[in-house]
Amino acid sequence: MKIFLSDFDGTLVNKDILDIICGINGKELESKILNEEFIAGKREGLPTLKQRIDFLKGVTKQQIADKLNQNDFLIDGALDLFDFLKKNNVITVLHSGNILPVLEYYQKKLSIDYIVGNQPRCNGETILGIELEDFASKDFKVKGCKSIINKFNIRMNDIIAIGDSPADSPVFALAGTKVVINPKGGIEKFADIILKDNLYDLIPILHSMFK
Repeated sequence: MKIFLSDFDGTLVNKDILDIICGINGKELESKILNEEFIAGKREGLPTLKQRIDFLKGVTKQQIADKLNQNDFLIDGALDLFDFLKKNNVITVLHSGNILPVLEYYQKKLSIDYIVGNQPRCNGETILGIELEDFASKDFKVKGCKSIINKFNIRMNDIIAIGDSPADSPVFALAGTKVVINPKGGIEKFADIILKDNLYDLIPILHSMFK
């Protein structure tokens, strides 16, 4: 049995999806500015993420789905890759700091088995925002992936992880095979496989590995 651990932003999608869905409330630019200031080191991570998620107050899961149905921003080959993984009985995990209502959309679209993300406060299908205490620990993605790995007792050699930046290094440490797409920040130094622009190119490589 094998497991595929996938990052989200920059790996499966080519836009910051949180910015996109903040646009439902007319806050896409504000979200983008906050994120850019965080990347530039001008803001703290969690308080900034809280501000961006709070832009979604009053937004429903259906509105998120409707927005992403207009353009899902999937990187080329994503649908083909996850179809291949499903047909080969590979367990799939999507991990991200994004909110679960967003990840659930992609889970359904790509038939992903498990998602690991942040849960905002909701009233039924409507997002109310998020508080700092609602965020999981800094290493929640690793912990979430580990719990799934341990559930199926999967060996390191049977774990494949994909990402695009140094932020993916902690999850890479779990995997026997490390895949990088459109690398940034030097993460390619840790990669066994490097892709450019198209996830479809990973299919023949995995096909040969699975023989």
